Amino acid sequence: MKTRFGIIGCGGIAARFAEALKQSESAQLYAAASRDPQRAEEFAQKHGAQKSYGSYQALLEDPEVDCVYIATVNSTHAPIAEMCIAAGKPLICEKPFFMSIEEGTRVIDIARKAGVLIMEGMWSRCIPAYHKVKQWIAEGRIGDVRLIRSAFCFPMPYIEETKNHRLFDPATGGGACLDVGVYPYEYATGIMDAPPDECKILKVMGPTGVDLSVGLFLKYNSGVIADCLASIAGIMTEEAVIGGSDGYILQKRFYGSRRCELYDTGGTLLDSFDDPVEDGFVHEINHFCEMLREGRLESCNIPLSDTLDFTGIYERLMKED
Repeated sequence: MKTRFGIIGCGGIAARFAEALKQSESAQLYAAASRDPQRAEEFAQKHGAQKSYGSYQALLEDPEVDCVYIATVNSTHAPIAEMCIAAGKPLICEKPFFMSIEEGTRVIDIARKAGVLIMEGMWSRCIPAYHKVKQWIAEGRIGDVRLIRSAFCFPMPYIEETKNHRLFDPATGGGACLDVGVYPYEYATGIMDAPPDECKILKVMGPTGVDLSVGLFLKYNSGVIADCLASIAGIMTEEAVIGGSDGYILQKRFYGSRRCELYDTGGTLLDSFDDPVEDGFVHEINHFCEMLREGRLESCNIPLSDTLDFTGIYERLMKED
């Protein structure tokens, strides 16, 4: 029997998750909830959910809902997660999970005491191309890792038509770091299987008090340096590059990649990998369902310590001048 998901929040990312559920052999969409009952009903009809609810609590009280995907604005993630845990519902929370270390520590503690699986929806750590990159590194195919570079940037102009967008609203967790900076940072720390020993933060702030562009520069005592760029003010290429002593790896569109390539020091292509699955959300869903079947309380791909580590970086970013 497939795992039955309830989706809380009926926006764009929820729609994408709902469509990915249709491709999963492990799960299906069962219910959707929004504070607007009509929006929930329309979402359910469009994506094939059996139930729709005009309140989050009503969805959580449905015994047929096996687990929850939280797809609301950033500032509401932790409070809704606490509601899910109280109802005994395992959950995937769309990134970023937390807005503060205090919030994150509290939610994680509550989940562990309740014995409920919770996971940040960092799908980039679930896709096969990412794991192929880690395999190549473990096999020593680029020698010793020395450099990591990744960027997730796009232009969102601050104009009359966009000034009220959530990305420019500090109250809902707007800004480049929370929206897209989490991807390159958790890519680097995932490749290294550890947080950095040092992190230098540079930022450009916007008129509403959110960060428009961010540079996170990481140093590991093993001799690795990583630069992680995020912006909602300008665009950059989306590949990640991992440089080693004997070659380098290129991962196309790293945060949702289907392809990675292995090169020698002269730029000759030695190997490549392609994932036939079009939507990487499917891998995240299947991984979560596997954790459920195994009775695990924490993802092996996205440990809560890594989620909390990024939260600390965001706190530093907002406090530093």
